[in-house]
Amino acid sequence: MLPLMRQLRYPTTPSVLKERLCMLEEHEQLVSLVAELDGVVVGTVFLRQHQTHDMPRPVTRITALVVDEKHRGTGIGKRLLREAENWGRERGSSQLLVSVAGENNMSSKSFYEYSGFSCMGYRLSKELK
Repeated sequence: MLPLMRQLRYPTTPSVLKERLCMLEEHEQLVSLVAELDGVVVGTVFLRQHQTHDMPRPVTRITALVVDEKHRGTGIGKRLLREAENWGRERGSSQLLVSVAGENNMSSKSFYEYSGFSCMGYRLSKELK
């Protein structure tokens, strides 16, 4: 899975990635789903379910989705999205959400819109020091 994280430009090491994946096992609201071909991980989607005071039902957020560059355009991303939807639905989520930030992610934005997502609002952030 490390090569996939590097394709997302997530700076990580094998030990840090292992630690974070183990953390997922401890939380019912977090999961990583993977796509394999011939025993090799070629795609993954990380999900987090949460609910706040203003939501009647929880939502599921995609925190990362990546398909190996060699396998993009083969339907793996669509299948991972379908499994993400199923995971959220099974846990009572009312929506599947994703944030796409930056000008370099226009192909990601197009992929999500093609898959039925609607663009609503802006993503804002502030660094805490």
